Amino acid sequence: MKRIGIVEVDTRTELLVRVIFKAMPDAQVFLSIGSGETAQRLAREYPCWTLDSHQAVVDEADIIFTNTNRHALVELARCIRLRRTQTLISLAAGIQLRELQQLFNHADCVRLLLATVNESGEPTAILTTVNEEIINLFSLSGPVSMISNESDFNMIEMHQ
Repeated sequence: MKRIGIVEVDTRTELLVRVIFKAMPDAQVFLSIGSGETAQRLAREYPCWTLDSHQAVVDEADIIFTNTNRHALVELARCIRLRRTQTLISLAAGIQLRELQQLFNHADCVRLLLATVNESGEPTAILTTVNEEIINLFSLSGPVSMISNESDFNMIEMHQ
């Protein structure tokens, strides 16, 4: 099982934590304490570890999720260093794969949208890149869709 890190915890990443623990109840999830009250609440509700810095989360994880706006993403890219073996997954709206790869100087980047597209309220994971590990992770909790055309991905993202 891969170790999962989440920086910039908010309501969108709160849903992500729920999806992860539904799929893998024994998951190892690390949250940056700098993310505030939401991270603390999630750590009480789920068996997550809260760490003191974004880099501490990155150091512990194999897969890193982030959900920051463009300005904060630039700052985050300056203050963390990813290992070549890690996957960076962005839930941030409107930030293209190429931008992520350039900002973080990292090839293994994925855009993710957790969309509620069915009546059951279960989220569908929509990804921009074929990554078997990530597909396997999200397929444990619900449907997974691949959209390789970022224009199409952006259209769906705008309607969520």
